[in-house]
Amino acid sequence: MAPKKSVAKGKASGAAGDGAEVQDWKSSKCTDSHLLNLVESHLLQPRSVIHWRGSEADSFPREEGNESVVFLPYIIRGLIFPVSDFFRGLLHHLGVQVHHLTPNFILHISIFVHLCEAFLGIEPHFDLFQYFFI
Repeated sequence: MAPKKSVAKGKASGAAGDGAEVQDWKSSKCTDSHLLNLVESHLLQPRSVIHWRGSEADSFPREEGNESVVFLPYIIRGLIFPVSDFFRGLLHHLGVQVHHLTPNFILHISIFVHLCEAFLGIEPHFDLFQYFFI
């Protein structure tokens, strides 16, 4: 459900004055010191291993080259890198980045991988995943 939009009385919002309100991303506050604290807490691997960078003052999440955008709460709650080949392949297959997924969908992917490896004794594959989830 979308958040409620508040419009002050007597004031038009939006460029066209049609009452539509544009909701932009807020600039990032994630600095290298935040990420270094995660490395010290063993929640994030060192920069030399996964080549992370802070996004302080970025107005929109964007990746360059071989990067993925990941939100700080995802790391704090246990998403780690490098992730499995299946997860990277699934992202490529679906044509999405990690930041397009909700934490609940990431949990479903983890449960599926665990089901395949621990209970069925097989490698997870996309056809089986699509049968259950897509």
